[in-house]
Amino acid sequence: MKYFLLGVIVFICGYIGYGLSKFYIARLKLFTSLINFSEKLDTDINFGKAKLLKIIEEFNSNSKELKKILDSYTLCLNEGKACSEEIFKDVKILKDEEKHVILCFFSELGKLDVYNQTKQIENSKIKFQEIVNSCTEEKKKYGTLYLKLGIILGLLIALILF
Repeated sequence: MKYFLLGVIVFICGYIGYGLSKFYIARLKLFTSLINFSEKLDTDINFGKAKLLKIIEEFNSNSKELKKILDSYTLCLNEGKACSEEIFKDVKILKDEEKHVILCFFSELGKLDVYNQTKQIENSKIKFQEIVNSCTEEKKKYGTLYLKLGIILGLLIALILF
């Protein structure tokens, strides 16, 4: 019974470390999906001449956070309101500067001609790629670190209790 309890402690601490590392994985997924969305947007604007709402509706994201942002943005477009900080109300993983970059990207969509819109999307993709690079570095540093620290902390607690 004692060994089972110690195993549970190690598992719980490891799971907490895994939960903390998911933060960095989610950030990387968000910005990777945002790059994919901007590429689809660029292609559909140039060749398909599709409407913005239809492009958003057809886009399948593997990031839950980007789905929330796109849903909020679609709601803003349908109501005729300007994009603001409210599109990030359910997303907790973004820094302020990243919110600003994404907000600028969405606030300029549909307001330019095709050529300038394409240039704006390309510039945004470059900014998103820089953020992806920093997110990848953070994930390498801290993602595995939290998992390992969680397991080590669990082993330490188990050793103390043993």
